[in-house]
Amino acid sequence: MFCAIYLFLDSFVNIVSITFTALIFIEVLNVLTEVHKVKLKMILSIIFTVFIYIASIVFFRNYFDTSYIDMEFMLKTLILTGVSWLPVHIIKMLIERLDPSQEAKVQKNQ
Repeated sequence: MFCAIYLFLDSFVNIVSITFTALIFIEVLNVLTEVHKVKLKMILSIIFTVFIYIASIVFFRNYFDTSYIDMEFMLKTLILTGVSWLPVHIIKMLIERLDPSQEAKVQKNQ
C-alpha cells in the first residue's frame, strides 16, 4: 500500500482504478505461480479475464476515471504488481529449491 501511495501520490483519488488493476494482474500471476504446467484452458481464461477487466472499465465509466489511464499509469501499476507479487514468488521458488517435496525428490532420482 505504501508503494501505491508513493507511486500514485498525485492521483490518490483514483485509488479504485489503481488497486483494481493491480489486483487483476496479481491474481493472474498468483495462478500462474501455483500451477505446474500451463495449459491452453489457462491461457484462454487469462485472456478472458483481461477482456472482462477491459469491458468493466468501459461499461462502468462512472466508477473508473479513465482520463488518466496511459502508459505511465500502466508502468506504475506493473511496478506495484511486481513489488506485491515478486517477493512471494521468490520465496516460493526458494522453498521449492531448498526443501523439495517428496514427489519432486522421487522424480529427480528417476
